[in-house]
Amino acid sequence: MTPIRRRKIAMLAPLPPTRSGIARHSQATARAIVSRDDCDVRIWSFRRQYPAWLYPGDSETSVDLVAPEDLTVSRDLDGVNPLSWWRCLHEIRAWKPDLVIYPVWTFFVAPALRIILGGIRRSGIETCAIVHNAFDHEARWWKNRLNLMAMVPATRFVTHNEALADQIRLACPGRKVSCFPHPVFDDFPAAREILPREAALELLFFGLVRPYKGLDVAIRALKLSGRQDCRLTIAGEFWHGLEDCKAQIRDSGLTDRIDLRPGYATDALTASLFERADAVVLPYRSVTGSGIVPLACHYGRGVLASDLPGLATTIRDGESGILFPAADPVALARVISGLTRPETTRLGQGAAAFGKTLGWDKFARLVLDQGESADNGAGKAR
Repeated sequence: MTPIRRRKIAMLAPLPPTRSGIARHSQATARAIVSRDDCDVRIWSFRRQYPAWLYPGDSETSVDLVAPEDLTVSRDLDGVNPLSWWRCLHEIRAWKPDLVIYPVWTFFVAPALRIILGGIRRSGIETCAIVHNAFDHEARWWKNRLNLMAMVPATRFVTHNEALADQIRLACPGRKVSCFPHPVFDDFPAAREILPREAALELLFFGLVRPYKGLDVAIRALKLSGRQDCRLTIAGEFWHGLEDCKAQIRDSGLTDRIDLRPGYATDALTASLFERADAVVLPYRSVTGSGIVPLACHYGRGVLASDLPGLATTIRDGESGILFPAADPVALARVISGLTRPETTRLGQGAAAFGKTLGWDKFARLVLDQGESADNGAGKAR
């Protein structure tokens, strides 16, 4: 009996110990494919993505994250060194994969992706782009042009919501675009350290802080709510604006009701922060998707979020979270004013239940072009 030929799958993506949601997403996707018995997987990853001046934190990597030992990884790609791009291209070509998978997420690595993936596609190899951001949230035109460069070599696309899929269809007409809601990260630990509660209602704003995420909206909403028994924890690295944030907190008279924790949150701290929180706040001005929503599902926490397509497709209003008009502090204040612990418990249970429907195995099948787009809010492939 002739053995079934295993597909050779190459991935070009950041992986832990790089500290980013894209690295964690890429690792989970790779593991889901490796777990199958019909694929061989090799990954070409980054030892450095950006020059130090571009990165907002102290380092791209974290000592609390370890490189995956269960994956075959070459970590020689340097987003700053074009010589490494050509070396990566030659290595992937020599391996002769059936499919190359890569994420699209930031303008800076777009030239590297364009060189490598363009050469791969010219070799007749199928390429699938997992698009997290088609265009930068606060982009100048040239940044969006760079991101488009990274998308052009893709044979087809997979993304996490229909609004982003529509952007891709406009930018790259005629190619297949499939959707599946962001699967739940299941490798975050349970909380070992229980942080003390200091209010009847504990809210959490979590993740990398950038203007489009509307942190100022959350602070204004807390002030407008008039609640003295509510505390907001802000945990994340600031790209810029930390001093402005501190000034807004001070001028609003909320110093005793806001726990400001600027900087990278380790997995252990992340677990403790979500354990203490009753709900997570996402008052975004614009968004193409968020890894915070599946993280909230993992920890069983409901989400208070702007009613934007990039969020609304993964939040069931009234069941796993509450949606309000985008970037509207008055509307969010009304939500906060009426929120009770029993309601946040119910929303958290709904978030956990919804998260269980979003498996990485289903997402991997779609990336391999062996599954159907999800119909639970993310739309169909066209």
